[in-house]
Amino acid sequence: MKSLYVFFALFFTVLTAYAVEKPVKVTGNIKGLGNNEVVLYTFENKEMARAKGVNDKFTLELSVDTDYGQPFYIHFPSIAPLGPSMKIPTMMLFVDSDHVEVTGFINEKGINKESIKGSPLSLAYEAVFANLPVAKELNEAIPAYNKAFHEYNEVSMTDENMAILKKCGARVDSLQNVQMQQLFASISTDSKNKALAVVISSYAAYQDVEQQETLLSQFDASIRHCYGVEKMQQRIDLIKNCAVGAVAPDFELKDTSGKMVKLSSFRGKYVLVDFWASWCGPCRKALPLVKKANEEFKNKGLQVIGVSVDKRAKDWEKALEEEKLPYLQLQDPEGITGKMYNYNGIPFIILISPEGIILEKELWGDGIREAITKYIK
Repeated sequence: MKSLYVFFALFFTVLTAYAVEKPVKVTGNIKGLGNNEVVLYTFENKEMARAKGVNDKFTLELSVDTDYGQPFYIHFPSIAPLGPSMKIPTMMLFVDSDHVEVTGFINEKGINKESIKGSPLSLAYEAVFANLPVAKELNEAIPAYNKAFHEYNEVSMTDENMAILKKCGARVDSLQNVQMQQLFASISTDSKNKALAVVISSYAAYQDVEQQETLLSQFDASIRHCYGVEKMQQRIDLIKNCAVGAVAPDFELKDTSGKMVKLSSFRGKYVLVDFWASWCGPCRKALPLVKKANEEFKNKGLQVIGVSVDKRAKDWEKALEEEKLPYLQLQDPEGITGKMYNYNGIPFIILISPEGIILEKELWGDGIREAITKYIK
């Protein structure tokens, strides 16, 4: 299996070297846009282009590899900010030709796409879902759930309406699970579809690593350089690189005095790392247990490190003053450790061996001390 990963790594490196970006444009006519701004982002929230609308029309110019199969989204800041919103302020599309044209309109529900031209992958992406056997049932179940949600939350919070809402919710959940299984099954007959690869990449993120590898292996070698397949491979590599038994990914962050500190500088000691934040209730609840572990084992070869993912130094410093943490504290305002260790939630507590090997992950409660006592008596 290791040789297969080496092959993929070399294969991707060679193809990336020959990737060719070229000038392209995305134009649109969105009724209700007026002269407001339009921004194009990658799915990783990297800004690619920005322009002012002129009488509902806009032109975005950028350079991309049109063969890569990378999805983008257009954001209309005047409608709503990115993030949680009752409105949908974005429009998803692929830029897979020299000129992509979109039309749509803006109303109280957000952005509504009417048509897209010059982007076969955008149409293929929509077809991935529309052609599933479960599509018709799901398209009927979702509006029914939305209606039940409105009836309970906006009209009357009766037991009867709650029962209807729960029934509709269970129906949607069941159909969405069927949808996922049908999507996975469709790879074998559509293994060259770059749009399907993007969809599967998203769903695969919630599967165990063995299932992710199975899904990845079904895509045809001819598209193994595309965005969706590369994302799956990168995620698999990340999971394996920070699994129990792997060498802990090294990082270097500032401590409370501004000094840069490397994780690897503590080789020779057991290291307990607590990734936390001032605003995280469960994190603050776990701190007394981490402090207790530090007190009990600090003279027995254990180094405890707190890594805050607070974006604002003031919030971090205030929490440190309130909690009076007696062990090393580092700040990660850019969130680099979350990407390195593949954690989506905090607190995330790990134990590392003197050789730098990850021994335990996702420690919590009494499990913190129990894990340490396996190695330190």
